[in-house]
Amino acid sequence: MAAKRTDKRKSGPETSVNPFAAALASALGVEAPSGPGMSVLQDDEDADVTSAPKRVEMRFEKKGRHGKMATLLTFESLGDAEVALWAKRLKQTLGVGGSVEAEGQILLQGDVRLKVESLLSIEGWTVKRVGG
Repeated sequence: MAAKRTDKRKSGPETSVNPFAAALASALGVEAPSGPGMSVLQDDEDADVTSAPKRVEMRFEKKGRHGKMATLLTFESLGDAEVALWAKRLKQTLGVGGSVEAEGQILLQGDVRLKVESLLSIEGWTVKRVGG
């Protein structure tokens, strides 16, 4: 049985130089890449990217719920889809019931303020306690 022949030509994208790189670099006003694998369109690592602050308001309620305790969370910088995902994740992690209410509020059944605060702070959220 004959041995398989391997291709010894170096024709992969990592070794070829883009013929349009010089034209693109001059159009963008940047320096052309010097070798293979270099890109003209590299991200600036020093650029300041200001993202929305990750803040959540947490409140505890019994009033209007027939004496049952509830923890309400209001995420300031999330859309409806992200709020629903957070609600599902928190309910599963804490083992409690709950729902997503109007205006992006998450209702968790019971007094789970301390657990929620520790979980959200681990994820990088700033938790603001409102009313207690």
